[in-house]
Amino acid sequence: MQQMIRSRAPVRIDFAGGWTDVALFTQEQPGAIVNAAINVYSYVTAKKKKGKSKSEDSETRRDNSIRIYSADFDIYEEAAEIKELEYNGNIDLAKAAIKRVNINFGLELITRSNAPAGSGLGSSASMGVALIGALARLAGLTLLPYEYAEIASSIERHELGILGGKQDQYASAIGGINFMEVSGE
Repeated sequence: MQQMIRSRAPVRIDFAGGWTDVALFTQEQPGAIVNAAINVYSYVTAKKKKGKSKSEDSETRRDNSIRIYSADFDIYEEAAEIKELEYNGNIDLAKAAIKRVNINFGLELITRSNAPAGSGLGSSASMGVALIGALARLAGLTLLPYEYAEIASSIERHELGILGGKQDQYASAIGGINFMEVSGE
């Protein structure tokens, strides 16, 4: 039986303080945000491949291939192994999450979101949290909610170079109505 993990994380609505959580600002002055997670979600299904594949020289080896499908954009990305995943503007958040969790086995990944891209609801952060949740579980890692948020935030800001703060990831990882103060990096 193949192990399959499903994960979901909510998007958020921002009531006050949006962008005051961005590191460029919080290094000078602490930011303050009020937001709430809502019942609109990003979803991830991750399945570990157990099969073997035949190489060109007929030698049987473990299948370490990666296949990612974005249902929202109807885009597939495939690689023979993790080190072949390249950022090219297609499904880069999923690729970065796979690399960050250090997946060392074959994987099939499907992503989708109920929130439209660009809606201003923090859908990329929600997707990042859902990705880390599914991949960490599949890899046997146990994380706390704030760790999901920190890893997802770090991927967007440091790995992919996206300007943003942390409120979106924390709202997705923790849920509920939140007041957050952010300072430093």
